[in-house]
Amino acid sequence: MHVRKLLLLLASAFTLSGVMAQDIHFSQFNMSPMTLNPANIGAFEGSVRIGGIYRGQWASVIGNKGQYQTPSAFVDAPVIRGFRKKDWVGVGLMFFSDKAGIGKLTHSAAKLGASYHLALNKKGTSYLTLGAQYGQASRKLTPDGFLFAEGFNNPTSSGGYNQPLDVDFANLNRGKASWTDIDGGIVLKSRLNKVMDFSIGYSMYHIGQGKYGLVTGGSTGGGGGVQSSSDKIGRRSVATGQFNIKMSDKFTVSPSFVYQTMSGADEIIVQGLGAYLFNPEKEITLLFGLGYRLADAVHPIVGAQYKSLRVGLAYDVNVSSLTSVSNNRGGFELAANYIVKIYKPSVVKTKVLCPRF
Repeated sequence: MHVRKLLLLLASAFTLSGVMAQDIHFSQFNMSPMTLNPANIGAFEGSVRIGGIYRGQWASVIGNKGQYQTPSAFVDAPVIRGFRKKDWVGVGLMFFSDKAGIGKLTHSAAKLGASYHLALNKKGTSYLTLGAQYGQASRKLTPDGFLFAEGFNNPTSSGGYNQPLDVDFANLNRGKASWTDIDGGIVLKSRLNKVMDFSIGYSMYHIGQGKYGLVTGGSTGGGGGVQSSSDKIGRRSVATGQFNIKMSDKFTVSPSFVYQTMSGADEIIVQGLGAYLFNPEKEITLLFGLGYRLADAVHPIVGAQYKSLRVGLAYDVNVSSLTSVSNNRGGFELAANYIVKIYKPSVVKTKVLCPRF
């Protein structure tokens, strides 16, 4: 099948040459706060927030083999008051595992983070938040995956192909390449008036640029060089912005953007999301919108919020130069988060009134 062959070839080339610049990304970026900016830790009203997101890519084109998938989960909470009455400290824990290509390149990480939310005025309408997270990350490549179900050399007796790529894997490190990862970020949030607020942020991931090389030397069969074990992961810079505008008692619009760059590769996402309070009594809100990743994909987003539970679904419609083989099919995302609210019940002291005679 021509489409499958071409995409598998592209996946292999990507894995061998440019995969080291890859990092995780989500269309529903606001549903994955700790992979967007560590300063988002504990930035909500409630006791504990639990969430997760799953992204699957190219399954409808190359077959449902799970070659491109990214699950991620997190939990965070505002835990203690800060140095001042309106300040607070948040802590969080997150995990992700990103698998890409027939080589099963897996990028995984587990990180613990904290943030400090600093009130900029007495009314508590503006906050400056600093956040950081620390943990272990790893990458692993499985060379045995570089076999084509329908390849290009030496047909087998069954009429198919099972030919490994012309690559010398003798020097590949089949174990994990692990490193210590440090991320940091800052966010400014402010309420402008009764119907409008905004947030802007900047974060940097892989500050320490840990070594992740998966090879110890050697070269490809075609004569090209391969990376050595001294390779360092590039720093990923992320800039974000969002406005929330309350158009009426039931309808809110939220335009937003994300710009991130890593190792010379840039990504820009612009979105326009809407929230309609469908049932005020049951606290049901319908969520919908549209996003665009420049030169790559358009992604419609739908979802709902029921009290403290929020779910979202997005699908990337590919509009890049790969449309000739993708037929506009891309990736899908399913995300959810739930805010647990545990408050101490108020204590009402009874008073005995003594009537006067």
